[in-house]
Amino acid sequence: MNSLLAKRVEAAAKHYGYNEPLESGMILLIEEEGFVPETYEDDVGVKTEGVGATAENMGKCFFTEIYPKYVARAAERVSGYSDMPEELRNAILSEVYRGDLGPKTAALLSEGRYADAAEEYLNHAEYRRRKAANPNDGVVKRMERNAAVMGKYAKEQKA
Repeated sequence: MNSLLAKRVEAAAKHYGYNEPLESGMILLIEEEGFVPETYEDDVGVKTEGVGATAENMGKCFFTEIYPKYVARAAERVSGYSDMPEELRNAILSEVYRGDLGPKTAALLSEGRYADAAEEYLNHAEYRRRKAANPNDGVVKRMERNAAVMGKYAKEQKA
């Protein structure tokens, strides 16, 4: 973990009064979402706070209230989620947290069709729009990382 990420994680844990061991998914979401202790508007004008918390998650503890809810959602949406490799689970968690895991991608992941899932995941209007506007956009990079993880496990299946 680089020093900037370590500082974000430490700040988030302190802010929320969390002293338990950190799961890799927690660290990944803090890395991707960042941590801002006060309310701000994200790049599309949505009120956000903490670790990318919006709407019904605002004012809740990321570690004990928000994170477990999204892990449960990932497990509900993707069959076999709990038995998948940690890296793949974290990519799926990232997709669920951001709200861009579509039903087709979830179904393909559930079937173990990771290459098809990676392709379908990037068949996403927001991804295409953002990539056309700025290939280095944070959301573009995040979605490409998640697709690459799915692709990695597709290759391992063939090996």
